[in-house]
Amino acid sequence: MAFLKRHLPWLILIIMTLAVSSSVLLYSISAGIFAAPSFHFLPQQKNSEPPLLDDSGSPVAIIAPPLTHIALEPEETLPTQVLLPQEMRGVWIATVLNIDFPQIKGDSEAQKKELIAILDTVQATFLNTVFFQVRPQGDALYRSQIFPWSEYLTGNAGEDPGYDPLAFIIEQAHQRGLALHAWINPYRLTMGSQDAPQNTVDSLNAASPVKNRPDLTLSAGDGRLYLNPGEPEALALVLAGIREILENYEVDGLHLDDYFYPPDPNYDDSISYAKYAEDLPLAEWRRANTQTLIAQIQALIKETRPQAAFGVSPSGIWRNSKNSPLGSATNGFESYAQIYADTRNWVKEGLVDYIAPQLYWAIGKNGSDYETLIQWWLEVCHDTNVRLFIGQGAYRVGSLGEEAWATAEEIERQLALNRKLGLTGSIFYGYRQIKENTQGLQELLQKLYAKPAPAPLTAPVHDFN
Repeated sequence: MAFLKRHLPWLILIIMTLAVSSSVLLYSISAGIFAAPSFHFLPQQKNSEPPLLDDSGSPVAIIAPPLTHIALEPEETLPTQVLLPQEMRGVWIATVLNIDFPQIKGDSEAQKKELIAILDTVQATFLNTVFFQVRPQGDALYRSQIFPWSEYLTGNAGEDPGYDPLAFIIEQAHQRGLALHAWINPYRLTMGSQDAPQNTVDSLNAASPVKNRPDLTLSAGDGRLYLNPGEPEALALVLAGIREILENYEVDGLHLDDYFYPPDPNYDDSISYAKYAEDLPLAEWRRANTQTLIAQIQALIKETRPQAAFGVSPSGIWRNSKNSPLGSATNGFESYAQIYADTRNWVKEGLVDYIAPQLYWAIGKNGSDYETLIQWWLEVCHDTNVRLFIGQGAYRVGSLGEEAWATAEEIERQLALNRKLGLTGSIFYGYRQIKENTQGLQELLQKLYAKPAPAPLTAPVHDFN
């Protein structure tokens, strides 16, 4: 009894400490804080806050909640040992049809100045990640042993531009503390149209790896030529092209957009189907082919450059709820049924590090409401290790004919909704609108982001020891 009286205050303190610790642990588990541990491998930062370092000078691992974690109210705070995930502030730089780069063909010094100007604009807007299109159509904006130099560099496919655009922009981006992801279109070979078709191998440069292999291609009704996703040799070609990027360039990630099977259904893959489908129905076989592509890219990255992130930016609607109870309350183009991309399953299977659906519609848009879709994607990514970023339709700012996009206010509303729902990342399509400050878009982003932020770290790890 005397022992208890003498030590009672200490016993009470111990019990209270254990109670508080248990509450914090329960809160962390329920909020998902200990789910999906991840870290980031940062390029050298410049003009931004430095990454956290441990006593040895190495970057520390950051334990963060998944992006579907419920947003905290302003007066709430997380336990002090937990850091919130860093924010993706990305922009796509499209090279197909010279949309964003280059504006001057055949002049290497002018193109280098263009790339520097792009990165300066990105930095001035407080963005932190560039998605640079390096294979728009069976070609290369880097020194490839497989694909010919892109015609968009010089005007002539296969002509050496006199420098390596990918190597140059990586070096310049990392000097500025920006991450650089290589963006490829895995299957598209030409950019023809119904009025001016380029849907045979005759349209390909002599250096194309499939110039003499029409059996590896699909001729589509949209006037374009594609690699045939059902042919194993075509898949091997895509993977070989990715391997040379990962092995030869210090890219921070590998990125695909929304091009898989041709969106125009008028193509014939019956020969491949007869050879390889076994008992699968045609649509299921096609979806299996695109999923094999995604799974094998993931495996290749883990093998060759595991610190690189892998993500896809698919069209925003997986399935409409009228066609599947798992779909969204929308009425639009379905990636699942029309280009055979089962993007929901890729998330559930953990085949990507992040997904960035292209939600290029306004809040309240009939049939494709932004808020409806963002809520749907949040639910899809919930309880997975896949991070959710949103593809924002910056290119629509200043558009005529749709009132919601007449000004930059729609982007402001969407980013506010993203943050309200706990999302920590956007990728903007429409670099030109940012560069030209269309309807004050660049100034809006500068105001919302306020200061530089390190690029997000997206390579998952499971052992911090």
